[in-house]
Amino acid sequence: MLLGFNILAVLGTLAGGVIPLAKDMLSRQGMWRLFALRSGILLSVTFTQILPEAWAQKESMAGWGALAAFTLLLTMESFSMMDSCPEYLEECSVHVLSWTAVAALFVHSFIDGFNLSVSFAAGSLAGAAVGLALGLHKLVDGFTLTALFQGSGYGRRQTLAGLFAIAVATPLGSFLSHRGLAALSPGPSALLLGFAGGSFLYIGASDVLRRMHKADDKLSLACFSFGMFATAALKGI
Repeated sequence: MLLGFNILAVLGTLAGGVIPLAKDMLSRQGMWRLFALRSGILLSVTFTQILPEAWAQKESMAGWGALAAFTLLLTMESFSMMDSCPEYLEECSVHVLSWTAVAALFVHSFIDGFNLSVSFAAGSLAGAAVGLALGLHKLVDGFTLTALFQGSGYGRRQTLAGLFAIAVATPLGSFLSHRGLAALSPGPSALLLGFAGGSFLYIGASDVLRRMHKADDKLSLACFSFGMFATAALKGI
């Protein structure tokens, strides 16, 4: 299942980046609603499965892991482009897609894969929910990356090279995470689960709050609510 979601993430990124019709299929409003759905899934699985599992193993380590992830992502986003999609959706003219920004996006994609693998330590449902949310995001991410590359003056070869590098970062992070999880004691395992939970909390909240603050989009709120309660309902909550 983990391998399948990693393949989905790579194919989603590449498909979104190379399908010529993507521009017609994915409006900015539609992307925001897709993000709202993803945010609902991520926040639900974070609060009902990943963080409880982390706290059950070792409370203090879980808390420090979540705090470290939240602080890391906030700091990285303050200095560079961490997620191409909000950058594109907000039509930001401040950040230029330099190779420094590409490196930051590679790190972000690597963390996505790392956290995907960690999520399966909280149960197959948690891993599947995170994998689904990641697949939804990667499809849009590939398209927006291509748009940003082209808008920054990169040629087709450079665009495809950057797109491929960011796509493969996800399974790379997942593979390295998976290789090191089997022999972990409760303390380090709680730290990694807390890190994954803190990452999802930051990503999910920053996406949906940004949209709710700027626009009265009731369908985005509906998508967020559906993703949140549907994921919780699958667990029997």
